[in-house]
Amino acid sequence: MSASEVEGPRWPFDPETVKLHRGTPSPPSTGPSLPYRLRRQLHTLAFLSPAQAFLLAIALLLCLHSAALVLFTRGFLLTRQALTDINDCTPINPATGQLDPACSLPATHSKLVLVIVDALRADFVLPVAQNSPKLKPYHNHIQLPAKLTTSHPTHSFLAHFIADAPTTTLQRLKGLTTGSLPTFVDAGSNFGGEAVTEDNWLAQAKRAGKRIAFTGDDTWMAVFPPSPADSTEEGVWAPNSTWPYDSFNVEDLDTVDRGVVSHLLPLLDANLASPTGSWDILIAHALGLDHAGHRFGAVHPETNRKLDETERLLQDVVDRLDDDTLLVVLGDHGMTERGDHGGDSREELEAALWIYSKGAPLTDPSWFERPTTSADHPLASLFNASALANELGDQLHLAWPEKGVRTARSVAQVDLVPTISLLLGLPIPFASLGLPIPDLFFHPSTLPTAPASSTPPPKSKKRTSSDVLSPLETVLHAHLLQASQLSYYLKTYTSSPSGQTLTPFLPELHFTLSLAQSAYRGAHASGADPSGMQLRALLKFWEYARKARSKARDVWATFDLVLIGAGLGVWIASLFVAARLWAATKNGNRARFVVGQALEGAILAGWMTTALWLLSAFERFGGVRPLFVLFILSSGASIGALSTPSSPSSPSGTLGFGPRWTPKDLLPLTPLLAHCALFASNSYTVFEDRAVLFLLNTVLILGLLKALSAPEARLRTRLVGFSIAALVGVRLIAVSTICREEQASSCVSTFNLIPGSYAALGAIGVAFVAAWTVPSLLRASLRLSKSDEGVAPYYLSGGVRFLLVLAVGYWAVDWTIAGLDLGDQGKTIATGLKTALARVVMVGVVGGSSLVWWYTPVPLTVRRETVRDKDGNALRTQVTFTGFANALGSTYLLFFSTALALFVLVSPPTAQVVLALYVGVLGALLECFDSQRDVEHLRSAITAKTIADLLSTEISQAPSHEGPDFLQISTVALLSHLVFFSTGHQAALSSIQWSTAFIGFPTLTYPLSPLLVILNTLSPYLLTSLSIPLLVFWNLSPTMKDQPPLALLRNLLRAAVAYSSYQATVALSSAIFAAHFRRHLMVWKIFAPRFMIGAITVLGTDTVLIGAAMAWGALGTIGKAKATFGTKVVE
Repeated sequence: MSASEVEGPRWPFDPETVKLHRGTPSPPSTGPSLPYRLRRQLHTLAFLSPAQAFLLAIALLLCLHSAALVLFTRGFLLTRQALTDINDCTPINPATGQLDPACSLPATHSKLVLVIVDALRADFVLPVAQNSPKLKPYHNHIQLPAKLTTSHPTHSFLAHFIADAPTTTLQRLKGLTTGSLPTFVDAGSNFGGEAVTEDNWLAQAKRAGKRIAFTGDDTWMAVFPPSPADSTEEGVWAPNSTWPYDSFNVEDLDTVDRGVVSHLLPLLDANLASPTGSWDILIAHALGLDHAGHRFGAVHPETNRKLDETERLLQDVVDRLDDDTLLVVLGDHGMTERGDHGGDSREELEAALWIYSKGAPLTDPSWFERPTTSADHPLASLFNASALANELGDQLHLAWPEKGVRTARSVAQVDLVPTISLLLGLPIPFASLGLPIPDLFFHPSTLPTAPASSTPPPKSKKRTSSDVLSPLETVLHAHLLQASQLSYYLKTYTSSPSGQTLTPFLPELHFTLSLAQSAYRGAHASGADPSGMQLRALLKFWEYARKARSKARDVWATFDLVLIGAGLGVWIASLFVAARLWAATKNGNRARFVVGQALEGAILAGWMTTALWLLSAFERFGGVRPLFVLFILSSGASIGALSTPSSPSSPSGTLGFGPRWTPKDLLPLTPLLAHCALFASNSYTVFEDRAVLFLLNTVLILGLLKALSAPEARLRTRLVGFSIAALVGVRLIAVSTICREEQASSCVSTFNLIPGSYAALGAIGVAFVAAWTVPSLLRASLRLSKSDEGVAPYYLSGGVRFLLVLAVGYWAVDWTIAGLDLGDQGKTIATGLKTALARVVMVGVVGGSSLVWWYTPVPLTVRRETVRDKDGNALRTQVTFTGFANALGSTYLLFFSTALALFVLVSPPTAQVVLALYVGVLGALLECFDSQRDVEHLRSAITAKTIADLLSTEISQAPSHEGPDFLQISTVALLSHLVFFSTGHQAALSSIQWSTAFIGFPTLTYPLSPLLVILNTLSPYLLTSLSIPLLVFWNLSPTMKDQPPLALLRNLLRAAVAYSSYQATVALSSAIFAAHFRRHLMVWKIFAPRFMIGAITVLGTDTVLIGAAMAWGALGTIGKAKATFGTKVVE
């Protein structure tokens, strides 16, 4: 539209205005200047069509939300600074061939076999009594480690192996090789891979001349990339000694494991035949158990089969070990009963560790003279101190009564790094925060030279080159080496600009270290009790390392308060801009001015920033940074938008939200404010699913009570009936639940069903019924407005039903693979069939919602009848449209139902039933909202102030259709949150349904696999985004070409702004409280995950609103009405 068509104040000095002035004629005017005309063009967006300006308004909110999230997350979710320094000490002096005791300990073994069994949970290996009530089908399949530990305790060590969150494989491999702690935000790189840049024990082994071979999970190749052929840098792997296998095909349980067996066992055989062999360190990473968990869950015959295979593999490895090879078997993380991992529940953190030596004993026999839980044990003081630790990984003893596991030794995963390093005679990696496992160093050892010390012991106690350390002294020396390296690392880290956050804790840490050093020196003093002082020194070294690790874990969740504040500021401003757009839609095309002035504000901010940069004004601050520019542009856009007058008569430069709001106007915000208030408490955040159910029921019940006062019996019946239907549907949706770890004591999960079980088969049966019923339900809703006409019956009963049934069929074939013994060939055929079904649905949805729907005519029936007089003569031809009253709503419903099939496909059967119920509730709400508009129209007519007003009001005419109000938008938004929880999701990483990444694609496929996970996780929110135009179009008839135009674009914009603002406000509240509780014990377990799901929801809903819902679905519907009826639309 042109600038002249836009409502607004007339330019006071243009020629038309001058003619109206009385007095002396003015000289001819040349018109406004070029800068003004350009600015006016920008303000009015005269170069954009109404549809383009409407989409740009939603895009403005998307940009502001994205900028706010970037700023906030960069301040809240920072990654730890990785140092590239290495521990460059040399354990063996090249000149003398002697060990440097200030670098390492004498090697107990020259070779290492490291077997990683992915997702090997602790209770899969630790024994569980056969008569235990907690005994599960997966228990006691792996018995070799427990048997050898019982029969040869000095040669075998079995323990809980506690991982650090996030429990994703890539992050665990980093921790297992560097000894460092991952940060929360690192979990996202599990899909992409990221090479290790820090010092690690593999690199140290490579520097020591050891040959390293590998077979198994190809994630290792991302962490330690092989050297390119033309590279001058060396990787850690020996030439031609790596055999990686694809790690992301969760459908395949055996290929990786068979590959591991085919290389691991022959290499061990070759080592027995030739002592020199082709390797010194052999790493094997099996994946079948992890894939079985993802695919079928922990309780399933396939999981048991993989456990049995693991038992056989371990027996084969032990049979082939020589006396100089150390065997280490471990799980990188655990798994939930559903088979997932990634979060920080105990099931995910608890892995198993087994270390075995066929030759030299690992532990002195005196260690076992007393139980480690006894007060008379040699290291009783150390075990007693660990019992007081808060962190699971800091405790040296753990029991797991929920799994039937009795008290056993426990080890933090990072403790394996210094342990392996010292057992192999290597330096401890530079950034390692782990502690040597004391059991494995409690044995005599020989130091060829005196230990280096800043304060050497007295000459009378100075060791000779042939001194032998006692078991306690060996443990102490191992901790001394670790403390020395850790102290140097902390000094280096805090010297860097990014390491200042640890500086406040250095005095406390140095004091603890000085106590340890003092006790160590005291142990060598004349007349002292050596063992007592050595125990005291050991305890203080242990406290120093544990305390340093705890402080590092706390501060590596480093927060940049400036960026957090900037992000929250832009976020809050975006809500004011949204409110400004909402108000502007009530004043003609004023939303166009809001967007135009936002663009002007951003341009001016960018111009000012550029000018200051050219003047070198930012040099003293380190130059212009991208985040600063982002904040300036966002602030400029927000200020520009908020400075727009709300109407032509409003003064410029005000916020212009229209008339002052009254308390009554704020009532529709009550559900939103109540929802936001939940995040002020960790308990309410944990039980958000129940709070959302309560809020939604409250809104529906209040609507039901209000319906009883409707002024007409027909409307009363409709409102009461559909309100009750919505309430029943909501209660049925709430039957499906999934429990967070924190809800375990008061929650029963009904969502998770064991693949292949009869319960899962029953869910598939119900899903088939739902898939067949949904199209009939949609047709029934159209029949209420006589809109089930034209192509609608064929489209819904044919195409949509076909896609929905195929989507359920995918999961039916999946159940067949899990529940029946099909054999290898049968599984291959079934896997191909379900892949084909998924791809047919995907192609059908994309093609159906684009080309097929685009060229499908408006669903109505046209009847032509000849009107005759009493003599039978033809007078005229009368054209009747059946389905005209809801032509817009029925057209868009076809698009919505097609897209629904994709979300059904990526949802498990239980979630498919929930989505079917969601569609039913949404249909009931559509009828409720339509009847509420009728009630308001009727009341406004009946309560006219004068007889003249009453006579001039045609009560029978259709009410003005301005789209849904904010309370109605809040209702569907609450429904989307409830369905999110009922489709198997929680605001926790452990609830992510990773297996959906492989629907239609047996292997990881970018970018489709991550997109499928996002569609599964956000399906309720995205479906509700797609339904927003339906709320505007429902029971709205188009106009003919000779009738007044419809204000559809402003109504669509108002509805989109309301839904986007609801989700953005909820996410903002979660962000505010996450920042407020940033030092809370549960910040990374409760508050941060809730913020992250809120942030992703905002971006997802905004993207679907502007792309699929509005740009394609809504504008396509309007285009069809224009082509069919000549319908005109104004802003």
